[in-house]
Parts: sequence; structure tokens; C-alpha cells
Amino acid sequence: MHKASAFSFLRQFQRSLNSELPALPSLRSNVREIASAAKAGDGELHMRRPEEAFLNTYAIPRLYKDLQLLCGLSQDQARAGLLSENFRHLGEMCSASPARKERHPFEKRFPQDPAKILARWRSGKANSLHQSCPDFALRSPCPYSIVFEGKYFENGSIATAEAELVRNIYQAFFYRALPTIEEIEFRPAWDYEFACLLACDASPEGLLKQAWDSIKPAVQEGFWSGANLFVMIIRGDP
Repeated sequence: MHKASAFSFLRQFQRSLNSELPALPSLRSNVREIASAAKAGDGELHMRRPEEAFLNTYAIPRLYKDLQLLCGLSQDQARAGLLSENFRHLGEMCSASPARKERHPFEKRFPQDPAKILARWRSGKANSLHQSCPDFALRSPCPYSIVFEGKYFENGSIATAEAELVRNIYQAFFYRALPTIEEIEFRPAWDYEFACLLACDASPEGLLKQAWDSIKPAVQEGFWSGANLFVMIIRGDP
């Protein structure tokens, strides 16, 4: 029942985020303007990349509201349960960073060169091991522990979209697969039961969504049933 409830929550969040997005031309324009202003020093530092502009302008605020509407949390509880790598700029909605305190031998990038990985391990340098910091995550008092990988796709070929889809799904899977770490002072626990790829497909042709829709439903369902992984392609209401 808990897994079914988490799935329902993510579906409802997807619907509410889709329903409040502006039309795609306006969305693309808004994201570009926000990111350009931030790069030029006229905007917020946490909005410099289109991905950040989309997530911090649309996705994070909607999720903060849905924690209250769908989960019955108060504003303070919703803030406590919502983590973001940009929490210092989103203090009214997010309480801490989701960064994982312990390092690990592989990075989320896919695929990886075995020879380069081995050379990095042998070097013994500070970057021999990697630290994960997902875009955002949910923890208690939210009833669901979910780690999110957020993406924004605006242009490219269908081959580019297909490659992005695979890489992005893998990254969400990678975060979910990392082992549990207990909470310590100033560092939240890493104990996520579910993972979600939240990808905005702002391309005119909807190429990222086309790539996802080309996968048979039975295979799509296996991502959730077998890996606790929810793939959310955001594109706005048709």
C-alpha cells in the first residue's frame, strides 16, 4: 500500500505541475530570460542554468505546495521534508541539502571508461571517490522518501533525446541504488526508498517524450515495479 501511495503522489504531482506550466513558447522564453539574467548578474545565482531556472521557478515551488495539499503537511513540515541543493536560496521552501556525506567509487555519469576509473582510483587524489548531491529530495515528515534527478531538455535531435533519456534515467537509478547512511548533525540521512527522474521536455517536437513513449508500457512499468523508479516527463497540458 505504501508503494502504491507513493506512486499516486508522484502521479498527482506530475499532473499539478503540468497543469500550471505556461505554454511551451512562453516556458522556453521564461527559462531563457531567467537564466540569462542570472548569468549577467541581474538575477539569482541559483538560476544560472536553464535546468536550475526551471526547477527552482516551477518544480520546487509546486512540490512544496503539493506536500501540503496532497500529504496534509503544514508549511513548516513541508519545508522540513523538502531538500534542495539550492536550499540556501530557497530557505522558505527547503530546509537542507540532500548531499550524501560519504563518498563512493563511481560517478553517476553513464557510460564510464573503465581505464580512466581505475587510473583515478590508483591516483589516490581527493577526487578518487565521488560525492553525490541530487537536485532535490523528500524526507520525513513527508510520508515518502524520494530522491529526484531534475533535467531540462529544449533542443536537439531525436538521437540526442534518446541518449539523454537513458543517461537521465540511469542517474536517478544510481542515486536510488546507493546504500543507506544514517543522519548526522547538519547532514540528512541517505535512505531513499524511491527515485524520480523529473525531466521537462521543452523541445518544440516533444522529442524526449517521444523517446519515452517509444518504450512499451510493460517495460515502463518495470522501472517502478522492479526498481522503485518513476519517470516523469513534464511538458505542460496539451
